[in-house]
Amino acid sequence: MAETKKTLHKQDKRSKRIVFVSNCLLNANNKVFEFARYSGMFSDVVKILDKYGFGVMQMPCPEVLHMGNQRWWTSRNLYDNAGYRRLCRQLAAQTADYIANYYKVGYEVTAILTCDGSPSCGITKSSFCEDRGGRPKEVPRVLVDKPGIFMEELLGELADRGLEAPPVYGLMMDDREKSTKDILQEFDDYISHRIDAFGKTQTNAKNKI
Repeated sequence: MAETKKTLHKQDKRSKRIVFVSNCLLNANNKVFEFARYSGMFSDVVKILDKYGFGVMQMPCPEVLHMGNQRWWTSRNLYDNAGYRRLCRQLAAQTADYIANYYKVGYEVTAILTCDGSPSCGITKSSFCEDRGGRPKEVPRVLVDKPGIFMEELLGELADRGLEAPPVYGLMMDDREKSTKDILQEFDDYISHRIDAFGKTQTNAKNKI
C-alpha cells in the first residue's frame, strides 16, 4: 500500500499564480523622459492583478542598467548590438530561473506583462528609427511589428531550456495615440479571459485557502 505523502506545513492563502511584469509598470521613474503616464507605479494595472489574486514579479530594466536614467530616446535597431544583447541574455537567464522555480513547485505563471512599443520590452511592436548614430536630434520614430530586444532574448532563453513560455501581453504604453483608459479595459478583458480559460480559480483567488 502506497504511503500518503505528508508535509510539515499548513496550506496558506497564496494563489500560486504569478504574472511577470516589465520594470517600469511598477516604477515609472525608470521610463525614458516624456513617456511616463503615471507618477510611480501603474496602480490601475496592479489593482486589476490584485483583483484576480495574482502575485506580481517585477522584471529588471536592461535600459537603465545599460544607459542609466539620463538616457536619450532610442530604438530597437540601435539597441540591437552584441553588448546590449549580452546584458539582456544575462537578465533573461535570471528571469527564466524564477519561472523554472515556480514551475518546479507547481505554480502557474499566467502571463508576462510588457510595455508594447518599447525597444526592449515590446512584444508585438517595438520602436524603430532609420537614423543611426551621430549628433543627437529629434528624428521620426515608428513602431514596427517586432519584439523588443529583451523580450526576444527572454523567449529564446525559455526555449533553449525547454520551458513553456507563458503567454505574453503587451500594454501599448509607448503608443501615444492609445488612451490609458482603453489600455486598461483591454487588459482587464484579456486577464479575465485567461482565468476563464484555465478554469482553476475563483475571481478573488487571494481569499481562497
